Amino acid sequence: MHDPGPESGALPEAAWAALLRAPLPYLDAPHFAALQPVIETGKGAGLRVEPTREVKRSLAPWTRRFGTMLPVLTARHAAADELLEDPEGARQWLEAHPELCAAVPVLDDLLIAACAMQEHTAAPAVAEAAAQLAYAAADLVLAAGEPWPQAQVEWADHKNRPTLRLVAQAIDRALALGDAARAQRWMRWMLERNPQDDHGWRTQLANP
Repeated sequence: MHDPGPESGALPEAAWAALLRAPLPYLDAPHFAALQPVIETGKGAGLRVEPTREVKRSLAPWTRRFGTMLPVLTARHAAADELLEDPEGARQWLEAHPELCAAVPVLDDLLIAACAMQEHTAAPAVAEAAAQLAYAAADLVLAAGEPWPQAQVEWADHKNRPTLRLVAQAIDRALALGDAARAQRWMRWMLERNPQDDHGWRTQLANP
């Protein structure tokens, strides 16, 4: 795939921002929970937040056409060429399938793509749309775990990684915007749910 960098001419910044805003009207807690119900693991000591098999089958066309590469370990960025090159096509797909806009794989792909977009542009519209999406996604993840306040959502469980990455993306956005209180709230949640602290939040909280 050709990288849509500055040498390619005008960047589709408006289309990128519109794509990142597309899921926002559909991000509510009941919808999120229906797409990826929380599953108790390890005799109630752990949780897994993962789309159902039916949702994964419904998302297969999206993944084939627009799915990003997986980030390495705890990184939040990866190749997202298809979303950068055809944001209008991706937005139209989401408009045709609004019931899937709150699916973790879609949100994960879009926020990974947002990181790639911002390697090419500092357009405020793109940054604002990315922050709105990340904030909304993180709040949905936190709300999903509320009925199990002591249970862990471990990064070691690979099926949890896309969900935890949503919160990590929101922390990055909050820090970039100087929203320290919100970033620290999400960091504390990550530490409570994943005490192994794969992302290094404990150090950041100790050195704000």
